[in-house]
Amino acid sequence: MTSLPSRALLALSLLALPLALACGDDGGGEPCTTSSDCTGDALCVDGTCRSRTSPDGGEGDLGGGGRDFGTPRMVTSVAIEPPMADLTIAPGEMATVDFELIATYDDGSTGAVLGTLFEVDDVGAGLVDAGNGIYTTNGAAGGSATLTASAEVMGSSMSATAPIRVRIEQELVGPGVPADVADRFATPLSDDARRAQLVYPLEGAVMPQNVYPADLQWLRGVADDIFRIALTKPNARVDAYIVHGGADFGNHWLVDRTAWEVLARTDPDSPLIMAVDRWEAASGEAIGGDPVSIQFASAALTGSVYYWDIAAGRILRIDDGTANAEAFMPSPPGALNPAERCVGCHTVSNSGRYMVGRLGGGQNIAAVFDLTSDLTGDPPPTEFPLDRATDDGDPTSPQWWFSTWNPEDTRLATTIGESGTTGGSLQLVDPFAGTVLPWTGTVPTGLTHPAWSPDGTQIAYTGNVNGWGGINTAGDIASVDVTAPDTLGANRVLHTGSTLAGAPEGGNADSYPTWTPDSSRIAFGHGTGSRSEDRQGSLYIMNRDGSDVVRMDNVNSAGHDDFQPRFSPFDEGGYYWLSFLSRRDYGNAEVGTRGASFQQIWVTAIRKDAPAGTDPSSVPYWVPGQRTTTRNISAYWAPRPCREDGEGCSVGSECCGGDCRPGDGGALVCSPPPPDRCRESGETCSTGADCCEGLSCLGRVCLRPPT
Repeated sequence: MTSLPSRALLALSLLALPLALACGDDGGGEPCTTSSDCTGDALCVDGTCRSRTSPDGGEGDLGGGGRDFGTPRMVTSVAIEPPMADLTIAPGEMATVDFELIATYDDGSTGAVLGTLFEVDDVGAGLVDAGNGIYTTNGAAGGSATLTASAEVMGSSMSATAPIRVRIEQELVGPGVPADVADRFATPLSDDARRAQLVYPLEGAVMPQNVYPADLQWLRGVADDIFRIALTKPNARVDAYIVHGGADFGNHWLVDRTAWEVLARTDPDSPLIMAVDRWEAASGEAIGGDPVSIQFASAALTGSVYYWDIAAGRILRIDDGTANAEAFMPSPPGALNPAERCVGCHTVSNSGRYMVGRLGGGQNIAAVFDLTSDLTGDPPPTEFPLDRATDDGDPTSPQWWFSTWNPEDTRLATTIGESGTTGGSLQLVDPFAGTVLPWTGTVPTGLTHPAWSPDGTQIAYTGNVNGWGGINTAGDIASVDVTAPDTLGANRVLHTGSTLAGAPEGGNADSYPTWTPDSSRIAFGHGTGSRSEDRQGSLYIMNRDGSDVVRMDNVNSAGHDDFQPRFSPFDEGGYYWLSFLSRRDYGNAEVGTRGASFQQIWVTAIRKDAPAGTDPSSVPYWVPGQRTTTRNISAYWAPRPCREDGEGCSVGSECCGGDCRPGDGGALVCSPPPPDRCRESGETCSTGADCCEGLSCLGRVCLRPPT
């Protein structure tokens, strides 16, 4: 495809070279209005000075014998040819349309206008070459646009428009599907008792564009049934036909990744409509399914989700856009009993570089890990040595229950002394030396679940608790000011848990406060207790001063099974993105968790522009990649871990910019990549300068900005 000249160069060209009309120009010349504008014996013909030489090379008196060539033809109108483009393509297809601006003259003749500038108002589905008018689809998205062609014609600005529509269609046929399958679904019946009921995704869910494809799951279906899965948007459609193959079929279909990405990019303001129709083998009849719609936000959430797989006793990591739960630290250090290999109650630093976790079941020795290091060894390296016991048997390594990082990743605020019935106090720790530091100011007590605000000015926590943070059945949301480094100021109660005792979930326990990325609001859980295995809970949000408390009914489940909200660090597509735990059903029983009441990690999009007093939450989606046969809790979403430019390294993959080479002192340090080795989509980055053309550094990953 021809590269696009800049608008500035086009403007200069238009100023330097007056535009001409390509309509019988037999040699060209200076522009003119009458023959008096021309030099020598040239005549003004159709707005251009021409010699008296005839078009066939002979001499002829062009000034006499019929037409007055001193009076130029006048342009009466311009139009684009073809007048519209309606394209239907396959994913990845790069189709072209050659547009021209055509002038119509007062004598009825027509001709192409030279020097036309072509533009489209939406580049989501394709681009037009500004100079030659060739429009090329990108094959990655469908959509509609308006083409505008404009030019200076005989001293006047003239333009015309033409609509463009690009529709992407794909048909996917599984093994064993009969050749006449489309005919079998020609006239589906309506029968609620026999239809395939789609149970995931959930109606009205909001997802980012880069989420891994959804695993569509439904109820009803037996061997030899055929299913038609129809996924539609105004300018995209995918039809998949699959046969129920027996016991392992699972009544589900993982959407083809290419098809999913096309649907996510196409018509970003329109919902995706999904329906599963069932051709029942026993009756030979097709039964239509009820449609379910979801919305893609114009957002790309990068980074990784770190969560605790309770059964495995390990922290697992799922990177953005994947469905792979990685056991990046398979052999964590032992606790007081070195043979007890369990790590949990973790938090991840704001940069995504460091993780702290408690070792052992209830033994509370803590370790800090560099997530850019190889943690697959036995034991993995820690930021400070673990000293499990002194001569009197007490560990000298710091101990705590819950923790939170300051914005700069230089301090941990932790809770200590939560073994009683009144919670703990706030402890300050150097995460790289493993030493407990003093606070200046009054340290609050009777607390758990600390959360440092992203702007660094406050630490929110659950106060006035009646037990340690895993089992408290009473609690309020409070905060303490951080007025200077290692200095605390005033503390205050923001919300009293008992005021929601009459809410649908009941109870007096607030828990797990979490801050929006801009530190303006706090989400928290409330219910009969903070323990997600067996208590009742729902999610709420309020302003940072405790005003405008709103129950988030869009995200809360009917069974009041929602706990542990935690905001991701990303502010994308007009939403904050909140992860949480829920015992609600995910999908069906065959491949999901239906009926198991297993805690799983879900994400809801929180509208930034929601009016005061209204619910800003959205119907959630399930985080792909989790094991559905275990309970998963304590999710932290963090930027992708990588080393910044100037930090020591051994290989380029450790660096955000992807390049590890000698620095000024000769030691290997992370460095910006050379211009000829830019970072491709999905690779880490330090700044936008690291990324190849058209990509931006979003959350430390080079990505194409959402449209």
